[in-house]
Amino acid sequence: MNIKILVTFCNLLLLSQPVFSQLTDNSNVSLITVGPGNEVFTAFGHSALRISDPNLGIDNIYNYGTFSFNDGFYVRFTKGELNFWLSVVPFHREYYSWAALENRTVVQQSLNLTLTQKNALFNYLEKNALVENRVYRYDYFYDNCSNRIDTALKKVLGNSVVFSPEIIAEKQHTTGASIRELTHRYLLQDPWGELGIETCLGIDMDKKITPEQFKFLPDYLMWNYDAAKINTNGVWMPLVKDKSVLYQSLGKPSSQNPFSPTVIFSLVLGLALLVSLPVIHKTGIARAFDAALFFTSGIVGLLVLFLWFFTTHHSQVNLNILWANPVNFVAAFMLFSKKYRPKLSNYFLVYGLLLVSVLVFWAILPQRLNNAYLPVCFALLLRVFANYDFTKLRTAAFRPKKHTAV
Repeated sequence: MNIKILVTFCNLLLLSQPVFSQLTDNSNVSLITVGPGNEVFTAFGHSALRISDPNLGIDNIYNYGTFSFNDGFYVRFTKGELNFWLSVVPFHREYYSWAALENRTVVQQSLNLTLTQKNALFNYLEKNALVENRVYRYDYFYDNCSNRIDTALKKVLGNSVVFSPEIIAEKQHTTGASIRELTHRYLLQDPWGELGIETCLGIDMDKKITPEQFKFLPDYLMWNYDAAKINTNGVWMPLVKDKSVLYQSLGKPSSQNPFSPTVIFSLVLGLALLVSLPVIHKTGIARAFDAALFFTSGIVGLLVLFLWFFTTHHSQVNLNILWANPVNFVAAFMLFSKKYRPKLSNYFLVYGLLLVSVLVFWAILPQRLNNAYLPVCFALLLRVFANYDFTKLRTAAFRPKKHTAV
């Protein structure tokens, strides 16, 4: 009786496991690389896997880059608590979106896999796409759509596939590059987007990562697969058997914004010089300018402070706080108070010296600050010292020294 119960239990257990179809000889597995889009979150491109089998009537995209704008997307994105998931979508739907709607280049690399390897990867993805398995905590640089695909291939193929990331890095002239240096290339046409990213993300972006880790960028994943070798029945062969451009972007209309951060912040510096003229310095116009300048920089400082201590992603240790001092937020209101304004003098002296240090050591700080902030730092320094009560220094210098009788 006990044996019958055990057999029944085992049968039920087997029936409860998902059973996936098996691919046929006509199946094909491809890495799809999508070029950059117009939005900031598409600036680095995208990676996905395509599995097709005409005998089974399937042609699907396995997309680890699926997310939702609902349920407090921006709050969770800011806090580093954004969940992505693996979705399985018909290829024609995704292709239409990438090519027709977004005008992004689509490149396909067909992988040189045996039928056994194809089915192993297919089963891995199908299991990973189950509701209980598909969700993961997204990380910009270490666990994104490209990383997940690379992990899937490595888990399925093991030591039978060999990559040459150092060679790819050398060809791209990025050997020894940091995350900031790698991403800079993709943000040249979006200086405001780059400014936002570099303001919010801290010193982690300046860490030197290994060429293997470069594959968080879809282009590097594609280039690495181009050069990879796979062992098939004892023979090393190229991992990619065929590469084709399914859609070539028609080119993006020139959308270079003349009002770049450098231009806007240079105008701020120009205004700081203007209100520092003796005829304007003590007027309400200068006071309003100072309040706006300190208020804005203080808000940036508060944002940096929040991201530093209350989020879980790469915002810890952010040297932008050296110039964007959160205390500036309070100082902006104190400027209008006759009672508290004089108390700012000592703060202005300390903050001014800090700004001088930041500007002197700008090029060698362990975190590379965005150069667009240089005019802002000079503007802050100018207005800090313009508002500092230098009579205190003169009084201290000429104050008679007290002598103690012996």
